[in-house]
Amino acid sequence: MGLLNKIWKHKGWFVITIAALVAINWLASMYHTRLDFTNEKRFTLSSPTKKVLQKLDDVVQVDVFLKGDFPSGFKKLANSTAEILQEFKEVAGNKLGYNFISPDEEMPEASVKWGDTLSAIGLYPFNLKSQLKEGEKQQLVYPVALIRYKDRVLPVRLYNGIPNIGQKEINSAEALLEYELANGIYKITNEEKPMLAYSIGNGEPPVGSYITYDLVENLLRPDYNLFTFNLNTQAVIPDTFKMLMIVKPTKPFSDQEKLKIDQFIMRGGKLLLFMDKLNAEMDSLRIKNEVIAYDRGLELNDLLFKYGARVNSDLVMDLQSDKLPFDVNGNGQFDFLTWNYFPVFASASNHPVNKNIGFVSGKFVNSIDTVEAEGIKKPFC
Repeated sequence: MGLLNKIWKHKGWFVITIAALVAINWLASMYHTRLDFTNEKRFTLSSPTKKVLQKLDDVVQVDVFLKGDFPSGFKKLANSTAEILQEFKEVAGNKLGYNFISPDEEMPEASVKWGDTLSAIGLYPFNLKSQLKEGEKQQLVYPVALIRYKDRVLPVRLYNGIPNIGQKEINSAEALLEYELANGIYKITNEEKPMLAYSIGNGEPPVGSYITYDLVENLLRPDYNLFTFNLNTQAVIPDTFKMLMIVKPTKPFSDQEKLKIDQFIMRGGKLLLFMDKLNAEMDSLRIKNEVIAYDRGLELNDLLFKYGARVNSDLVMDLQSDKLPFDVNGNGQFDFLTWNYFPVFASASNHPVNKNIGFVSGKFVNSIDTVEAEGIKKPFC
């Protein structure tokens, strides 16, 4: 304390304080970090995002068109986007650059504004009305980004909500920023589309049916090479497939089919299984206000047990559930009533698969248990 008192009384304390502040500011400009105190680590980059950024072999440039005097909601979105991109840059180093551009600025070597070009390629703006002292003001806001890599350009939407952006919409957009930007970088830098196998032969709905249209056309075909694969007729699942998808099978699996699946997984392949163990469909509910559920007999218990999982022959009921229209009085007038077999699930956001996912509506859901299996680690238990 005596030394501190001498420094404080000495006139040089002011110079020392200024020097310390300059040093702190310099360190802050060189090293950026953000502390994440949320339980679900909402503002911490996931491992898949870091892997994508660490594998960049050339410069990726991200141009964000959220520069301007916007309402507070879009200003907050712009600040959050800048923070995410700064964290991306700290992982990718000089392989990533980003810039904020006003849509009113003219493109390089052209007399065309950026906003006109964005609208021409289908990235339409939000037409906002702001009440100012001078009167009402209209603004065109483009909450989008263009990702550039070599000779490729990929547009990314940073906000898909309603024009009158509020706190709820901001939180939702911020939660998806990492995914939207990292997914865009992955798509534009990925030279080849991974090959996926869609299993047929066990009563799965066809690829071209209305049941699988959204899954196939909107989620899979844009980013993957999708092929159908019949487990009954093919001798082995080729390693060229990164993943095997089994979507809502209705017929039992033979021992030979399960052996092919098991060998594919043992060689490093991935299995994505969408299954309903019980036959409980909406068709019977439309005829009369009741559903009779029975086991499909898929014979997959032994295969799932090897991986430490068991799908139970039951239906999950929950008070937090979706609603269905019911003809209560039998006179053709329908009322929306809670249907407890359509539970609404809340995600714990403790894994990249379910990070920042909101509520998920389920329909006739089977419960799942984990079981002890040799060589299987269960990090979530």
